[in-house]
Amino acid sequence: MEKFLEKGESGIDHYRKLEKDANELKSEFQVLKRRKIDINSIIETEVRSRQVVKEEVRGWLEDVQKMEEDIQDVEERVRSVSRLNRISLDILVREKIEEVKRIQERGNFNEGLVIERAPARGIRIPTENIEGEISTKDEIQKHLMDDQVGMIGVCGIGGVGKTTIMKHINNDLLREDRFQKVIWVTVSYPLNVFALQKKIADAMHKTLQEDEEEMMRAAALMDIMGSKSFVLILDDVWEKFSLKDVGIPKPVQNKSKVVITTRSIEVCKYLGCKIVKVQPLSPEESLNLFLEKVGRDVLQKVSGLEETLKLIVDECKGLPLAIVVHYSIFAI
Repeated sequence: MEKFLEKGESGIDHYRKLEKDANELKSEFQVLKRRKIDINSIIETEVRSRQVVKEEVRGWLEDVQKMEEDIQDVEERVRSVSRLNRISLDILVREKIEEVKRIQERGNFNEGLVIERAPARGIRIPTENIEGEISTKDEIQKHLMDDQVGMIGVCGIGGVGKTTIMKHINNDLLREDRFQKVIWVTVSYPLNVFALQKKIADAMHKTLQEDEEEMMRAAALMDIMGSKSFVLILDDVWEKFSLKDVGIPKPVQNKSKVVITTRSIEVCKYLGCKIVKVQPLSPEESLNLFLEKVGRDVLQKVSGLEETLKLIVDECKGLPLAIVVHYSIFAI
């Protein structure tokens, strides 16, 4: 009888200990859960466009979530545990208490919860398919890969497709890792050095002092750009200018490149560019570009239309821009 009572008392003691430890586990986890809520609130406040949550913080939040699932499982087992399994379950509860405390200790994050997002290497630019300009694009890309070439001038008459070709190359460069930055800046006429400096600095995610002289801004921009390998694409350049006055490092020094698109071969020569001439499309290429726009099945739908289309594209003189304009009129 005494042995029976002793076993009964022992069973009650184990149950009480298990219940006490389960309550402690629940209490410790509530502290952890409140910390999780606080951290999520801070993250929602702190994370801005150029910030991301640290990987260690993400991992900690995942660990808290997993622990919550584990504790729910433990609580279910405590409610239905048999007398024989109370000791082993209590051991598991004590282990979970220690795990919760370790996670609590890791949740201080004294150095902050977020870090600055790595700036994008460049911006992908929407563009259209190119027709008949593949060889020109390949020539430009060959010069971009040549360490002896720093300046490239893409030259041709207005509407010949210089900008379209360079948009494709801009996007191709972003798929590679050869250059740390790919920068696109539209220059246009008249060239404004102050505005050009700002556009380049913005693309590098840097700020120049608005109240400084151009020379001081040029020195600051030179330091910014000199720290990275880059391809700087200056689209629609009309005038001669000095890279030094703007603050653009001599590109061959850090294996960087400057590419300009321009109508003026004199500008290319002044800047010491390797010149790539963009030629007008052939009559066949012009017709292909037009049919790509209107749909090739139009020739089957309208008899005798091909000769009319040839006359239309002949008026465009092989200029892709003119062909696109004529297509828009034709489509109406």
